[in-house]
Amino acid sequence: MTDVDDVSPKKAGGALADALTLVRILATPLIMGLIIVYWPDTQMAVFASILFVLAALTDIFDDYFGGSSKSSVRKYGWVDDIADTVLIVGCLIALSIVLMRAGMFAWPFAIPAGVIIVRECVVGLFKGFELNRFGWPDSKLANAKSGFSMLAVCILVASPWLTQALDKMRAGREKAMAVFDAASPWIWMIGMGVLWIAAVLSIITAVIIFRTPLTANDA
Repeated sequence: MTDVDDVSPKKAGGALADALTLVRILATPLIMGLIIVYWPDTQMAVFASILFVLAALTDIFDDYFGGSSKSSVRKYGWVDDIADTVLIVGCLIALSIVLMRAGMFAWPFAIPAGVIIVRECVVGLFKGFELNRFGWPDSKLANAKSGFSMLAVCILVASPWLTQALDKMRAGREKAMAVFDAASPWIWMIGMGVLWIAAVLSIITAVIIFRTPLTANDA
């Protein structure tokens, strides 16, 4: 007799959630390649940013279909946090490579990006297995950190075409030549501001994690 639990909607949802998490990991090298090879080409920046948004959305839908990363119906739920880390860190590294190649890798980007990369590598890559194993629950602050990190990367990756769109709007009100001779820095600056917020939250959540004693699950 077939075990009903094995074919239950919850089990199917858990499998779908794990698949979406895997998609997020597999999409990261493609997004990184587009950034490193083509960025800031406007059309390819649109493509890269769309792929990033789709990859980021899998983080929402895997929780929707399979529950949290610690859900019993998810066989590989512990990979969820690692997938977030791979996506964020991978794209920040790709942007860093492009900026260094262009001689534009300055401290306003380097500091928050470095903080996030180090934090995610030290905490995130181990959190996927160890912290879930010992039952350290996600906090609202940690979720906010992830949200701000993804938002910042999304804005920065999309900045070439968002800036172009903004400049076209400005050209309708100002002298067109003056607008296009000096591209607006506002989109990049907004992305940088969000990145700094994410960096601060990264430090705070890392401190909280390392100060929290490990407690094995009762189960």
